[in-house]
Amino acid sequence: SRRCMADCDWIILCDYAFPAMHGKLCMIGVFDVILATKSPAKHPRLAIGFSVIGEPGETGTIKLEIIAPTAKVIAEAEANFTLPDAGSAQAHLEIPNLVLPEFGRYAIQIDLGDNLPKVAWFTLKQLSA
Repeated sequence: SRRCMADCDWIILCDYAFPAMHGKLCMIGVFDVILATKSPAKHPRLAIGFSVIGEPGETGTIKLEIIAPTAKVIAEAEANFTLPDAGSAQAHLEIPNLVLPEFGRYAIQIDLGDNLPKVAWFTLKQLSA
């Protein structure tokens, strides 16, 4: 029997994320563009909501990275997980005061080790003065 391997199903960038009843993840203020007058820019608060799917009871490690347009990793986090009986779970990570070093397209990458990493994108755009 082939071992099933967990995968990241989706990644959503938002202002706030929090767990609600029955394992639901609530996300408020979904966005994919950050406006700033200059770079580097400090974003006061962002949250990353994501879903992991696989087999019930499956365990593993999540590695999350935020990657700048120049391919430099500007934030990272790692966590272990065990999937519940449903075989899927939602989680979130909050990042306060993230410094975005330049204008352009950033990647949010979640790697569970077995499959290709899942990537979501956001853009830091210059706000005309």
